[in-house]
Amino acid sequence: MHVHYTLLFTWLFLSVIAFQKVQAQKKEIREEHAVWEAAFGNFRVSEHQSVYVDLHHIKGSFTVARIGLTQHLSHNISATGGYSFAWLTVPGADSDALKRHEHRPWLQVVAPARLTQNLNLSTRFRYDMRYKQRVENATLQSAYDFSQRLRLQEILRLNLPSLKTGESMPYLALSNEVMLNVGRNVTHNLFDQNRLGLMAGLEWPKIRLQAGYINRFVQSASVPNRYTSNHNYTIWLFYSLDLRKQQE
Repeated sequence: MHVHYTLLFTWLFLSVIAFQKVQAQKKEIREEHAVWEAAFGNFRVSEHQSVYVDLHHIKGSFTVARIGLTQHLSHNISATGGYSFAWLTVPGADSDALKRHEHRPWLQVVAPARLTQNLNLSTRFRYDMRYKQRVENATLQSAYDFSQRLRLQEILRLNLPSLKTGESMPYLALSNEVMLNVGRNVTHNLFDQNRLGLMAGLEWPKIRLQAGYINRFVQSASVPNRYTSNHNYTIWLFYSLDLRKQQE
């Protein structure tokens, strides 16, 4: 548990600094609504390794494909390193919106904790190295700009065994993720975005289906004091497979 508390208190300190800067500014906030579709896969290939993949899509915002190799450590802690490719929508009319590319190597550590019999807390720290395609005068360039981002996500999951039917376990999940930009090229947007979500799900032995709502409060990377409050309605599918059993 001390790992969770150390990460949490460190992140709260950094987040308070970022949010103070946000609150001190006169903000222009735009509201948007969209469906967030995602699929996650986890394939256990050995006692200590698994392959992780996911795919995310929000129309008019982004599409991200991610892959990584996970090392499973003691106390159910896991460390993953991988690569993702993103298509990011540059604001504009549907006919002239640009799809800039982003190469994103990433590293993460996930530490779960069981608080009670049916209540679990998962802490995820992720580091993104972002190589985003440069845009000049509404035109995509061949060059890429480099930036870095730190992310801390907390997920509180409550299982509802009294509603269980067959092998399916219903649950509720409350999550929050804070993202901060770091590096010499970060000027006005130390705070990148915050993601606050509430979802309900059903879990079977290999599949988990989750739906709900996430608010993504995002600061513009190019225009100071401009923010977008994205109301995203989620449909997420999780699939896990132990290939060791298949081999046996």
